[in-house]
Amino acid sequence: MSEHPDTRDLLGPYVMGTLEPREEREVEDHLEGCANCREEAQELRIAHERLADLAYSTETPPEDLKARIVAGIPRRETRRWVPTWVAAVAAALCVLAVLTAVLTPEILVARASANLSPTDRAPGAGGEVSIQGTGENVEMRLEAWGLPPCKSEQYYELWLVEGDERVSAGTFTVGQSGRVDVRLNAPNFAASYPRVGVTAEYDKDPRASDAKMLSGELHEL
Repeated sequence: MSEHPDTRDLLGPYVMGTLEPREEREVEDHLEGCANCREEAQELRIAHERLADLAYSTETPPEDLKARIVAGIPRRETRRWVPTWVAAVAAALCVLAVLTAVLTPEILVARASANLSPTDRAPGAGGEVSIQGTGENVEMRLEAWGLPPCKSEQYYELWLVEGDERVSAGTFTVGQSGRVDVRLNAPNFAASYPRVGVTAEYDKDPRASDAKMLSGELHEL
């Protein structure tokens, strides 16, 4: 018979941080006096962190990824008890979901791009903007260089521009290197705008400032 089945059913949600505060305290109190459950919680945490790292990886996964993950998950054949069906099903679903996301990465379709030219405020600056994605999942990647480092409470803002209309595509800061490579979420109609621009902002006014740093024509691909 399984030891401490009620607590062990909570170990998976515990390492993922999804328990209610009361349940979390109960599990932690139990782990202080139970070496077996403490060891299992540590093994589950390692497996969870490994899967989380893979889920957020931007690199193409190797072909033998699934075999390596399965080989790395702790085995318990030598224990007197085995995981309860709740923990087993949860672990299987977690592995399946993560492997599906990692092994079938979303294809980002290039939709538009722009080369950015400097203004007299930053004559040595330059940059590139690309818009990628499908449907509602649209991303703008901005690479820029030669921008003055941000001072206290200053930031830069990327804009979609058409005539007098300005739509913010996100904000970012620049350090002493003057370089930035940032990805920002964008509305799905972003590629329809004819121009993009970067301004220096010093307050929380939602409107674009007059401190224009970079600008360029956006070309659909």
